[in-house]
Amino acid sequence: METKEKEQVLELIISYEKKALEKGLREGVERGLQQGLQQGLQLEKRHIAKKMLEKGYDIQTIHELTELSVEEIERLK
Repeated sequence: METKEKEQVLELIISYEKKALEKGLREGVERGLQQGLQQGLQLEKRHIAKKMLEKGYDIQTIHELTELSVEEIERLK
């Protein structure tokens, strides 16, 4: 293989590596955002459930409206 061909192959490999790295980074950021949103949503559900408990709502109603587990709601007491 001539030097020019070797350079072209090397450039092609570097290009593919760069694209793979960029794709991995994008997917990682997207996954991180999704996890952050899910955690924020869970925190808000717990906050709402705690307020509902303070207002006298029963655990079953809170469970139905927030979709939190009964056990998790009981831990908020």
